[in-house]
Amino acid sequence: MFHFLAQTVVVVGLYFIVMKKEDVWNAEVNPDGISSEIDGLTDLVWSRGYYCETDDGIWYEVYVNDDIKYPIDLSDEEDMEVFEGFHDLNLDHYETDNQITFFEPNDEQEYTLDELTDILI
Repeated sequence: MFHFLAQTVVVVGLYFIVMKKEDVWNAEVNPDGISSEIDGLTDLVWSRGYYCETDDGIWYEVYVNDDIKYPIDLSDEEDMEVFEGFHDLNLDHYETDNQITFFEPNDEQEYTLDELTDILI
């Protein structure tokens, strides 16, 4: 019985490890989307947040709280300079739902969730 359980864990682990960046949006490969809850977010900035690890890095879907939310306009040169380094930044649901989605590649050192938190404080 133990041997069977160990194989199941390995199979699940292998499935998880081989998920590529673009697979996060594929319902057949990743039916839960970006859904693992992030613990320890800074309450001053975030109301909640979720992540999804892939072989290439981590997708984040985080929600700014109403107290700190301010307009972000990527057509504005100043805002563009601040946010342009974040990979696959998606603000489509920012105005209505306070949602920011972006990808942090494994080797990224600067444009991280911590950096985004610092920018918004």
